[in-house]
Amino acid sequence: MDESTYRQLKESNGRHPKVTEVIFEPERMSELGLVALTNIEKAFDVVWDKTMLDFIWNFFRVGLNLAEKMARERKVKFRLIVEVTKENKELIKSLKNHEIRHVDSIRSDFAIFDERAYMVQIFQKEDEPPSQAYFSNSKSLVISQQGLFDRLWKIAMPLESRLKEIEYQYKLNYSKILSNQEEIYNEIASIIDQTRKELLIFSSSPILCKVTNQSQFLNNCIRLSDKRAVLRILVDSANENILDQFKHINKESDSADFIEIGFTEKLGKFNEMVMISDSKYVIQIKYEDDESKLIASFSNKEHQVLVQEILFEKYWNEVNSLSRNISTV
Repeated sequence: MDESTYRQLKESNGRHPKVTEVIFEPERMSELGLVALTNIEKAFDVVWDKTMLDFIWNFFRVGLNLAEKMARERKVKFRLIVEVTKENKELIKSLKNHEIRHVDSIRSDFAIFDERAYMVQIFQKEDEPPSQAYFSNSKSLVISQQGLFDRLWKIAMPLESRLKEIEYQYKLNYSKILSNQEEIYNEIASIIDQTRKELLIFSSSPILCKVTNQSQFLNNCIRLSDKRAVLRILVDSANENILDQFKHINKESDSADFIEIGFTEKLGKFNEMVMISDSKYVIQIKYEDDESKLIASFSNKEHQVLVQEILFEKYWNEVNSLSRNISTV
């Protein structure tokens, strides 16, 4: 990038002239990034891989502190997609004013400023600052990259759910009882967020109705569609309200008919709601004695999860054999 173009970009806060170029000078890379960050008006969308996260934390803390201040004082929206691990989770949690989501195995970085400029840092070695930067304020490129970020954001796991997942990974044969209603609904949301491949649910109709009516359950299920996960639901009686809600999910999702739902009254009534995520976690939800509040148990014990999976398949196959009452909605 020549001196005249660089000077014009700085003076116009990255708006003019319209360029797509590679920058080789480390000082210019840092200065142009800082200028763009300083002059953000609405939103800053970022993807960091491990190399970029380490660089920001070790060499560009001033930019990170500035971003936190702008989010706090000027209400600029900062969205960050990063791979959250046991090793970096405390660092990530220190970013109090970023909205953060997790994606597995990120292998690149990029940033989008106010949907008008796009920048990528290119590293030759993991333990050194970037050797090049790719900058563009081309409208067509920025729009396409913004679309990519938005798609990643939809399938990414919220930070709170990822932190729970990390906690459970290092607590083998772990179980707990939940009686606080808000904690139960939060745990349900977290289980859905953590699901990558398949979520199984078998439930009494009243409990499923209560959960869908008093939590973000349906919105969270839409994210399963974004991840191309499978959702199979078995209910002990047909309920038009439930069917209509899941039909709406399929209609609104990017992956139509990703939900299979079965219902029957021939196998008797269930007295609980059971959710099984990716053969890793199970949560069982029941009414307390007065049937006004829920109580739940969570477990990642392999044997307990396996037993519930077997029970689900038993009921699912029996319903399918008895009535053929399994369908997409």
